[in-house]
Amino acid sequence: MKTTPALLLLLGAVSLAHAEQAPVPCASAAQIAGVRDYFTNQRPGRPLPVPARAFNWPESVVASGLPVAQSFGVAATPELVRDVWKSIDAWGEKTSVKLVLSSGGQHTFAFPSLVPITQTQNANADLLDVYADGGNGVHTHISTPHVKAIYATDIPGKDAGQRTQAISFYNQDGSLALAVYAQIAGEKPDPAAIEGFKKTAAKIEALPRVCPPQS
Repeated sequence: MKTTPALLLLLGAVSLAHAEQAPVPCASAAQIAGVRDYFTNQRPGRPLPVPARAFNWPESVVASGLPVAQSFGVAATPELVRDVWKSIDAWGEKTSVKLVLSSGGQHTFAFPSLVPITQTQNANADLLDVYADGGNGVHTHISTPHVKAIYATDIPGKDAGQRTQAISFYNQDGSLALAVYAQIAGEKPDPAAIEGFKKTAAKIEALPRVCPPQS
């Protein structure tokens, strides 16, 4: 078939529309197969930075490659980032969670924390300040314009009843900005975190998906 300038223009418009609909990288068919095999046959229930590092993919690719019942991602705006974190606030300031960060997709940090709570807005309107343990714990400053997607993931572990549940915030390149894990398979969770996760996940799931759903 001869490729005409009009057809090239149309294909370019389709590609641009797709890029606008997906502000972070989404999984291809081959990547979906890799993600499913990893969690089913290799390391069930591992936190998302682990397979992202193993495959050398942006973590948002891993999140988008999970089955629809295990993952729901939405495009983020600064207002939505604040709104979702307000929902995390409601988990309770004395609720135990695990915070996970990743540097360059290769260096992962996971540490226990109480839920970081939204603070009074500072002079920089772009920054969302969240502090744990009444200011005595972790201090996190999230640049809300740089968060382009938010995912709620609920992945089964190796043994019956085990789950890995997280609310993850992603940069435009699909790298992880910060994730709040309500529980990680094989570890003892705080029941309040599990209940809080359900409510925050439901809030996210009420919005349009950022990547095409995968069955």
